[in-house]
Amino acid sequence: MKKLSASLGLPRLGLLLLLWLSALAARSQNACPTPPPASCPEPFRVVDAGTGQEVRTLTVGCPVRFVQSACRPATRSDLLYYQVVKGSNAVPPSCLPTTQAGVTTYTPTAADVGPVTVFELSNPDPSSGTGGAGVAYIRNYQVVSPTPPGFTVAACANNTALITLLNSGYDQYTVRVNGGAAQPLTTQPVTIVPGGTNTFLVTGSVAGSSCTQSTSLTLTLPVAQPPVLARLTRTGSAASGGPAQFSLAQIPAGFTYTLQAQTAGQPYQNVPGTPANIGSPVAGFEVGQVPPGRYRLLRTDACGNTAASAELPTLGLSGTADNGRNTLTFDLYGGATAVSYSLARNDGVALPLAGSATTYVDANVQCGTVYTYRLTATLPGGQTVSNPLTLTAQSSTPPPTPLLVASFDLRNRVVLTATPGASATTFGAGGQLTISKQAGGAAPVAYAPLRTGRTGAASLSLRDSTALGTLLAAPPCYTATLRDTCGNVSAASPSSCPALLTVEAADPEGQTARLRWSAFQGPGGPAVGATYQVLTLAADGTVLAISAPLTGLTYLDSAPPLDRQILRYRVVASGAGLPTGALSYSNVGTLTRRPRLVMPTAFTPNGDGLNDVLELKGRYLQNFTFIVVDRNGQEVFRSTDRAQTWDGSINGHAPVNAAYVWRFDLLGEDNQPLRQTGTITILK
Repeated sequence: MKKLSASLGLPRLGLLLLLWLSALAARSQNACPTPPPASCPEPFRVVDAGTGQEVRTLTVGCPVRFVQSACRPATRSDLLYYQVVKGSNAVPPSCLPTTQAGVTTYTPTAADVGPVTVFELSNPDPSSGTGGAGVAYIRNYQVVSPTPPGFTVAACANNTALITLLNSGYDQYTVRVNGGAAQPLTTQPVTIVPGGTNTFLVTGSVAGSSCTQSTSLTLTLPVAQPPVLARLTRTGSAASGGPAQFSLAQIPAGFTYTLQAQTAGQPYQNVPGTPANIGSPVAGFEVGQVPPGRYRLLRTDACGNTAASAELPTLGLSGTADNGRNTLTFDLYGGATAVSYSLARNDGVALPLAGSATTYVDANVQCGTVYTYRLTATLPGGQTVSNPLTLTAQSSTPPPTPLLVASFDLRNRVVLTATPGASATTFGAGGQLTISKQAGGAAPVAYAPLRTGRTGAASLSLRDSTALGTLLAAPPCYTATLRDTCGNVSAASPSSCPALLTVEAADPEGQTARLRWSAFQGPGGPAVGATYQVLTLAADGTVLAISAPLTGLTYLDSAPPLDRQILRYRVVASGAGLPTGALSYSNVGTLTRRPRLVMPTAFTPNGDGLNDVLELKGRYLQNFTFIVVDRNGQEVFRSTDRAQTWDGSINGHAPVNAAYVWRFDLLGEDNQPLRQTGTITILK
């Protein structure tokens, strides 16, 4: 009240003090606060300090003013007190405000948050002379401190987005998109730039208040596009249902995706077990139970718009195995038609099938072999893959007659190579190939069984390591039979007889060689002849020369290599019903020739150009040592090469007429030693 007195001036201090004491005594006799009269139920109002509009809720940091309502007599400001008290229907102690008279503004703080009471005390005008007590009114308000608006933005179809508030506290909200005009924030979507960067500014405000708070978010939102169910793969073996994998494409995050199925004539329904996090980067998922039906992926955006992928029907595959055939039956659910099919078999066989096909007969099977099939249907909307189907081929038909080729390797062992018959490309797993040998006209005997032991073998080989001498004494022929796992036995293959080669000297000195060989018999039988060529070999098997093609069984080599003690030959046969590209070789035949050294008894190193040097002459002179010694036993010349000659000089001195002793040691190609000795005389 001291502040009130000061506002009125010192000359009137005594009078006002008296009036104040009188008013205080009168006020103490009245109830505090005073109920407002019916004619003025709201004696004062709280208005925004900036706009002057009445507010019903007070906001921290937003200044307000207290104004008297027009329905009551106006009170001078110096007689009017306002105080904000925490709580509802609360008043200052003894109803005496502690604020200054005439202060009609107030800014709520964080300490005021909650219910508050605005207390008004209006004193009577002492100049009116009427006296009376002061009147107190109260009004209850709520002080709030709302946080900045929190919100999320979700993409919707049609180039729109939905803004969802995460908190409340303001009477109204507006949004500006990309700097555009402010618009009320409702549950309706706003227009955005599809696939680009968008900035959203959400502003919250209290009704009638000039105070606002804003939050801005800049986002690149995904573009809503129809989902793609690219592939449906049934992983269970049953054609009637089971687990399946779903491969997806064009699945941007930010939307809700649901796998739906239409089965047994029912409308589309959500599939249980579908993951909740479908969307990029999740490109696929598996569902534990997928019965036959049509499947699609439904996309739902935040605005409730939906779009569905093209549907993919399940593909069922079943089949039977009988008499060398695996019969496959397949169908797309609901009678759908494929653009095309692709059939895959576990051994690598792959076949395209027409989209209208419903069955396939696989006749290229081996009895007892297990085959697993997988069928893929291509449709306009994607691909659907059948369940795997496993069949074990069955048959009562004997397997095709195998083809057998007998040939020699370079170590003179017979190599027997069997290939499947004309109607098969591989031997089936688990069968048994038996090769029989007939030698020297004897009855065939089981030579050695050979189990395939592996799937898909295109050929099987076995060696007959019988000594060459035995084979030459009793030329062999071989046949093969194949027993499949169903117990069916093929017919015996035509006898295959390798060519057996012998070589002998055609003249006393072995300067020519004559070759003879037995006729080769191939898969074509005796009626289909062979064509031969003679191969001249080096010691390591390298081919040195090839003859012209021959049809006979003999060959004369009139000019064999002059520098080789041992002549080596091999005959190669073609034709005779051999498979394309196949050849049969004979054993390696050899002719060993005796090395020969020709030495003069004297030479004349006199420079006349005739018989001036001692040189070695003869045949097959390799791997040797030649030594000349004088009468004292001192070595005067040594040579290991026919190109080396001796001019009779000794340690650089001129030749001396005398007789000298020589020794020649050679180890032949046949590992047999040869030694010759003699004397040589130098005559000048």
